[in-house]
Amino acid sequence: MIDFLVYIAYKIFEFKVKVLPKSLMKYGLITFAKLIYILDTKHKKIAMVNLNLAYENTKTLEEKKEIIKQSYQNLVFNLYEFVENQYLTLEQLEEKIKVENEYIIKDAIKSERKIILISAHYGNWEVIGSYNSMKYKPMTNVGRPMSNEYLNDDLRKSRNLHKSEMLDKHEAAKGLIKALKADRMIGLVVDQNTSDNMGLLIDFFGKKARQTDSPAKLALKFNALIIPVFVIKNDFRDYTIKYCEPIDINKIEDDDKILKCTQLQADAIEEQIKNKPEDWFWQHQRWKNQYEELYK
Repeated sequence: MIDFLVYIAYKIFEFKVKVLPKSLMKYGLITFAKLIYILDTKHKKIAMVNLNLAYENTKTLEEKKEIIKQSYQNLVFNLYEFVENQYLTLEQLEEKIKVENEYIIKDAIKSERKIILISAHYGNWEVIGSYNSMKYKPMTNVGRPMSNEYLNDDLRKSRNLHKSEMLDKHEAAKGLIKALKADRMIGLVVDQNTSDNMGLLIDFFGKKARQTDSPAKLALKFNALIIPVFVIKNDFRDYTIKYCEPIDINKIEDDDKILKCTQLQADAIEEQIKNKPEDWFWQHQRWKNQYEELYK
C-alpha cells in the first residue's frame, strides 16, 4: 500500500513537471530540498561522515553543511530532469546542455575502438545514457532496480528510451559483453562501495575504498577506451557534460593493469568532486567497506 501511495505521489509530481512554469518548479524544488535536509537525519549523518573522511579539517563544519544542503538540491533537480527528459527531443535537450571536450568522444568513435563511459552519482548523471545515445552512439547502461515495483516499471521504461538500454545491475555481465560485441557504448556508474568479492581496494581522497573493477576487465578483454564523463550542474535546467581524457589500458605500464586502471578511474572522480563537491551524492556509504563502524 505504501509503495502504491509513493507511486501516486510521483505521478502527481510528474504532472506538475509537465504543466507548471519552470520558474515556479525551480523554487518549489529548492524549498523541497531544504525540507528534506531538515527531516532526513539518517542520510545527513552519512554525508557528514563522508565529508569528514574526504576533507578532515581542511573544510569547516559550516562549509560541510552547505555542501550537504546543495547536494540535496542537486538530487531534487536530478529528479526533475529524470521526469522532464523523457519527453524531450535531442534538440530540446541540447538547449539546456553545454558540452566540454566534445572532441574526446568524437575521436574515440572515429578510432573504432570499443567505448566504456564511466561516471559517478554526480550532477545530472541520469542524462548520460539518453544524451549520448541520441547524439553519438546507442548506449547500454547498468542500473540498480528500485524496491518499489510501481516506480521501477516507470524507471525501466524511461531508461530504455532514446536508443538507450538499461541492464539490471545484478544480471549485467552477459548484457555488457553482448552490447560491446554489438558495437554499442556502455556506461557504468562506479563510485559506490562494493563487497570484498566484487571490487578492488583503491585510494579515494587519501582513504582506502572498494571499487568495481568491471570497466578495467572489460577494457582489457575488448581493447576498449574508458572515458570518464560528468554532468555538472550550472543551475536549474542548465548543465555541462564534460568528457575527460580517455584511460587506455593498453598504455598502462604496471604489473597489475586492472588495479592501476581502476585507480585512474577513482582519481578522475575524485578530481571532479574536488572541483565542485556539492554536485556529488554524499549520502551513500562510500567508504563502508573499510570504515563501517563510522556509519553506525
